[in-house]
Amino acid sequence: MLFWSPFLDLLRAVLFAFAHVCGGSLGGGIVVLSLIVRLALLPLTYRLALRSHDYQMAVRRLKPQMDALQQRHASQPLRLAQETRALQARHGIGMAPKGTFLGALVQMPIGAGIYQTIGSVAKRAARFLWIHDLSRPDALVASVAAGLAGAAVVAGPSSTGSRVSAALAAGVTFVVAWRLSAGVGLYWVSSNVVGVVQSLLVRRATAASGKT
Repeated sequence: MLFWSPFLDLLRAVLFAFAHVCGGSLGGGIVVLSLIVRLALLPLTYRLALRSHDYQMAVRRLKPQMDALQQRHASQPLRLAQETRALQARHGIGMAPKGTFLGALVQMPIGAGIYQTIGSVAKRAARFLWIHDLSRPDALVASVAAGLAGAAVVAGPSSTGSRVSAALAAGVTFVVAWRLSAGVGLYWVSSNVVGVVQSLLVRRATAASGKT
């Protein structure tokens, strides 16, 4: 892609600059870069999280009517889908929370760029903390990333922060992170730290507005 290579070059330059600030530690540079990027995205992801919560609450309020539709049109899947969509439209509920697509368009290239950048430089990294090789998976890094992912769910609004959801988020994160390099795992850890903060902010905002 025309702009992809320059974008990756910029990310690498920024990563090496942060590594220099951290005493030449690429692991430290990865942590700093990840935190700064995630914090820069926080205003966007925070708004999206609030909209997602409002969307879930709206769907939850319609559940009795949707259950009634399912019983009425159980043998007519197409009719059920049409009636369900009509019910949601009458209450101003779309197929997904507003801004979801735009948020994905912003976050996905950035995440993919950081992932690719870390993967390309991890083999050059010396030891970082207990990690001997940032290019290989590390069970402890994966565990920390998983724990933070679960904590982010638990810290969220009471309507969405169930133990089952937290366990699922932690389990999926651990399985995936354990298969990736420790460098990418550090990115997940740093990102999930901000994710916990975001969940607490959303919880506070929804509690203040009585939307929990």
